Amino acid sequence: MLQSFFRFFAQRHLVANLITLMIILLGLNTLLSIKRDSYPHVDYGHMEITTVYPGASPEDVEINVTNKLEKELKTVTGIKHIVSISMENVSVISAEIEADVTDDKKVKFNIREAVNRVVDLPPEVRDAPLVEEINSAYIPVMELALKGDVPYRQLREYARELEHKLNEMPDIARLSKHGYRAREVRIEVDPEKVYQYQIPFSNIINAIRNRNIRSTAGTYESFTTEKNIVTIAEFVDPMEVGDVIIRSNYDSPLVKVTDVAEVHDDFVKETVRSHVNGEQALTMVVYKRESADVIRTAEAVTRFVERERQFMPPGMDLSVAADYSRYVKNRFRVVLTNAGMGLALVVLLLTVFLNLRSAMWVAIGIPVSLLGAVFLMPLFGVFLDSLTLSAMIMVLGIIVDDGIIISENIFKHREQGKSAIDAVVDGSTEVFWPVITTILTTFIAFAPMFFMEGLFGKFVFVIPLVISLALFISLFEVIVALPAHLMPGLQRHGAAASGDRNWFRPLERMFRRMLPGLLKARYAIVMLFLAGLISAGYLAYSQMKFVLMPSKMAEEFYVMAEVPKGTNLATTAQRFEQLEDLLDDLPDTEIVSYITRIGRNPFFGVESENHGFIIVNLTPFNERNRTADEIVESLRAQTRTMGDFVKVLYSIDTGGPPVGKPISLNIVGSDDDMRIGLANAVEEYLGTIKGVKDIDRSDKLGKDQIELKLDHERMARLGLTTSDVALNARIAFDGEIVTSVRYGDEDVDFRVINTAAARSDEKYLEGLLIPNNQGKLIPISRVATLTSTDGYSNYRHYQGKRVVTIRADVDKDIIAPADAVAMVKERFALEKDWPGMQFLEGGETFETTKSMRSLIRTFVIALVGIYFILIILFNSLWQPIIVISAIPFGFIGVILIFWLHQEPLSFLALMGVIGLSGVVVNDSLVLVSHINQIRKRKPGQSLLDTVCDGATERLRPIIMTTLTTVVGLLPLAYGLGGTDPFVAPMALALGWGLLFATPLTLILIPCFYLIQRDLGAY
Repeated sequence: MLQSFFRFFAQRHLVANLITLMIILLGLNTLLSIKRDSYPHVDYGHMEITTVYPGASPEDVEINVTNKLEKELKTVTGIKHIVSISMENVSVISAEIEADVTDDKKVKFNIREAVNRVVDLPPEVRDAPLVEEINSAYIPVMELALKGDVPYRQLREYARELEHKLNEMPDIARLSKHGYRAREVRIEVDPEKVYQYQIPFSNIINAIRNRNIRSTAGTYESFTTEKNIVTIAEFVDPMEVGDVIIRSNYDSPLVKVTDVAEVHDDFVKETVRSHVNGEQALTMVVYKRESADVIRTAEAVTRFVERERQFMPPGMDLSVAADYSRYVKNRFRVVLTNAGMGLALVVLLLTVFLNLRSAMWVAIGIPVSLLGAVFLMPLFGVFLDSLTLSAMIMVLGIIVDDGIIISENIFKHREQGKSAIDAVVDGSTEVFWPVITTILTTFIAFAPMFFMEGLFGKFVFVIPLVISLALFISLFEVIVALPAHLMPGLQRHGAAASGDRNWFRPLERMFRRMLPGLLKARYAIVMLFLAGLISAGYLAYSQMKFVLMPSKMAEEFYVMAEVPKGTNLATTAQRFEQLEDLLDDLPDTEIVSYITRIGRNPFFGVESENHGFIIVNLTPFNERNRTADEIVESLRAQTRTMGDFVKVLYSIDTGGPPVGKPISLNIVGSDDDMRIGLANAVEEYLGTIKGVKDIDRSDKLGKDQIELKLDHERMARLGLTTSDVALNARIAFDGEIVTSVRYGDEDVDFRVINTAAARSDEKYLEGLLIPNNQGKLIPISRVATLTSTDGYSNYRHYQGKRVVTIRADVDKDIIAPADAVAMVKERFALEKDWPGMQFLEGGETFETTKSMRSLIRTFVIALVGIYFILIILFNSLWQPIIVISAIPFGFIGVILIFWLHQEPLSFLALMGVIGLSGVVVNDSLVLVSHINQIRKRKPGQSLLDTVCDGATERLRPIIMTTLTTVVGLLPLAYGLGGTDPFVAPMALALGWGLLFATPLTLILIPCFYLIQRDLGAY
């Protein structure tokens, strides 16, 4: 049956050529249109609920908004946990959905319904809570900077025009503006005029609301016409609000708004300031649509910027502040360049062992398999990104192995004097089942990754998918097409078609002479390899660290800084100039640009005038002399002596999914004093652990707050309520939006508030006049005592309980994040000394632990699956163990080479180890299968000679597969055509690991084969 199959295609090599050409053309066609992006689109399983409560303190937001929403969300089945942050004016709640729910869409719907059921939010909450799904599609493409020595109003107006034009571009989903202030008409009431006219705020507010009206009263119908009756009293000009009559009667003159207040057509208060390369700018972050190609979108925006710059008003400049698509472009360039170099080296090496024609046909299996995978990827909703490219690199060596096995066996049969057609049929048939098994074992090695847990599990889902597609396309190519491709060359050149093999004969003879002596000392050799494995394990345990994503090749880092509490935004911006000067001093070979956000804490997502951060974009790793770590350490040494800052922290963006800081420890508990005390103790202890740095915590003190302690008995006698006091105090200092008018395409709010002078004078609060139920104005000092206290900038919750989050970075050369967290847990006995408190891990440590646990489980499942497949192939329980035993010994090379290169073992490096396991198993099972075939053909020959003959005959193909894989991957490992932080660790592990693993296949496997005989296990 198999022979008929191979003979059919071998005699019709034109059909095989057409099949190969068709796959290439389909792949190329898909390649021209397939989407490219930074990472796979992953649903994080998070829903975020954002509610705006204007003028409210963090505690008011917590009590009146967050607690109510959390209470309703707890009734939803399928939510894993609820985390929230209540800050000034805003509540943000994140609900994480259980990973194993059967219908996550239903859970998301129920979350929306639960939010809608909360109908008793404060009246100041004008807009319904915004419920959003969070996924990896929300990644920015570019950030544009608009700068100019022109009035802000003019700059903002031009920014609005740019926004409209950008939103009309088909691939742009939305824009996020920074340094942009909404237009606002501010009616600043003079307290002295209020006292003079005895007019409370409520009268002013009601008068403006009742004046600004647009209403349709109905329809007027006549015999011939029909008309709407519309009452229009909207402010055509915002300044018309000054003419609104507040009070009128027969005995006194009219009182208008302008009599008690000044009207300013201005903008809302600046809360966040944006700088680009040290200059203040209005910036816009561009987000692409989920279906858009990141590179094409970035190129379209760049062309837009170039066009706009030609026609910009004088004094303005538009530029690209940051191009986040450059990481994707660089990755594609690096992978394609290095892959091209590797492919050329593979062809050159195959030409040395085979002839040029045969080498080309074997090597063409690589682009055929990869392009075939590209063609199939859109059917599974997968596109080209960092991880799919990494998967393609990983599968390169495995693809070429099968082609070498089949071609080498065909040439061997041709050298035995068989006809071309018989050599093709017999050579292909002989290794058919081993090749099928190598494909299946490799597939099974990666298949359990489909079921990995955690955020990383969602991201790496595409790796086994792409590898599986490439493997099965490769199988189709080497079984159907490759033998037919080789057929014409065999017919034309006879037995010499395999090339001049004479140069390799001495190596084979030397290996054959040496092997019997080695096999006779098989127990000593096995013990030697075991000693090497134990030593490598000890080396990895004692001197090597595991990190989720290495930072060595990072191209972006953050500088976070805090100045003393109470510092206003303008002063904070001046302090940040010191940090910007340091970045200006970095050479152009190291830095591309930097963007400063002043007034926001990036760790905890809250606005705070005394915080800020800088995003620093570095040049590609291979274009600079220093790593991101070295640059950061240099800056850290300089900022350590800056006295104007409370803290200056650094964070290196290592790429990959957002897992947070290396150490992220949540301290949960309802007892405020105990929780804060424990947080203080943990923070202090972390500071004593060598290697832990940049410690920060979430419970920052915010603005000082003035507490009004009310005399309720006196309030009752004076006709005041608590609501009257709270409402008037809030209006006086934060104002109230009383109405809005749409001018053009912009809704403009009208805010009634005290004058700036009054708001900045604490004594004014004591004299604030509040109308009682009889309309008389009562000073607040008559019913309340004012005390000043510290206020927190935010309150964080976990499952409804208050939590303090402590985050820190670590020097991974000194200590692993997981070790530092373990030391903290061991130090503090919560049940004994801190009852009611909990430690909950998060960040990189949590994701690392979860990913490693899942990866180990995946690896064990893969080993069991491979073992079962090998049992079917060999019909033996012991021979599969021989093959699988090569896997742990293959780790020796990986550990040694990473130790010599001073590289940490990372998650991506372990992906390369899995690929290495597949290659090592493939070579081993083909060798064992070949020895079994020789035993069947020569039953009378001694087992030692049989094993020696089998290993010698497999020497050449094993060396070929090893060297072709190594030379194909080393350009990527060492960045000969550019360096990529995703691909390099995998290429290094797979390339060097395989080089070290070759002696395993050639020496250790024969030793195990004979030991099996010694033990009588067949």
